[in-house]
Amino acid sequence: MNILSLDSGATATKGVIFTSSGDILARLVGDAGSLSRPEGDSPQILADFITNLVSAAGLELAHLDSVNLGVAGITNDDAREQLFKELDRLRLSDRIMVASDVEAAYEVVWGADPGVLACVGTGAICWARGTDGSTYRSSGLGPGVGGDPGSGYWLGRNVMVQLMMNENAEDDHLAQVRQEVISYYGARTFEQAAAIAGDSAHQITRVAGMAEMVCRLAAEGNELALSLVQEGTQALSDDLLGLIDEAGLRRDDMTIGIHGSIIVKSEVFIDLLGRALSYDFKSIKWKQPEFDPVFGAAFIAAGLNDFAINRTSLKANLNG
Repeated sequence: MNILSLDSGATATKGVIFTSSGDILARLVGDAGSLSRPEGDSPQILADFITNLVSAAGLELAHLDSVNLGVAGITNDDAREQLFKELDRLRLSDRIMVASDVEAAYEVVWGADPGVLACVGTGAICWARGTDGSTYRSSGLGPGVGGDPGSGYWLGRNVMVQLMMNENAEDDHLAQVRQEVISYYGARTFEQAAAIAGDSAHQITRVAGMAEMVCRLAAEGNELALSLVQEGTQALSDDLLGLIDEAGLRRDDMTIGIHGSIIVKSEVFIDLLGRALSYDFKSIKWKQPEFDPVFGAAFIAAGLNDFAINRTSLKANLNG
């Protein structure tokens, strides 16, 4: 059984074709395919990506038995309708399952178990499943409202705002961040960097890319960067606490699933988030995905359609 699974967000699209016995046939990384893209070209991007992935596996579209997409922005009705039209054009409609990217991420962290998940990358969203199977979410509003607090886009956007507001201030910490931003955009001046940021065809991704720099400077003690990460993690902790209580998951010893480049890779980010939450819990443990979320949509489909995936063999092949 040939299974295609895809994870597409605001930064990139990752896809894999594998068999139900756990053999990997092809993997591919491509352009962002979130259905929230303002360009409106996501359905075509995803259709082209699927075609290229199938070609990389040495297969034809007709050889796919199950096609499963975890895609950001699926609440965008118009874009979702266009996506299904593209999939129908590829004659995949009878084998397709589409979920949100956060559902796919939850699947590889918690599976069918109740729990809470914080996803922080370009965007930020919290998602939970209660003991009765009900699902809950918070954040995830996207860059249209300035970015969800704590997200990569929010950190990048707000560092630019702070630099613009304090353009003439003489401060070593501001000067350090300003120079980092100039270097990041390959500019000669901050004004030129700001112009490049505003005109970039990939503005959201580029602005969000500054978050790595902000977190690094925060870890080094830069006061501007540290204050932004503290503000972002405090707001994220408020969202998490509300979600945990809404889903009835509060425990003294709390386990929180995490996914996304910022929350997983930045020690200062996860440390400050833990501190913000520490007043409400006796202890906090962080739970990372057992598999790459690119497999999440396929795992969801397997549960819904009652077919088996040999996860033991799949894990061995991924690690081998």
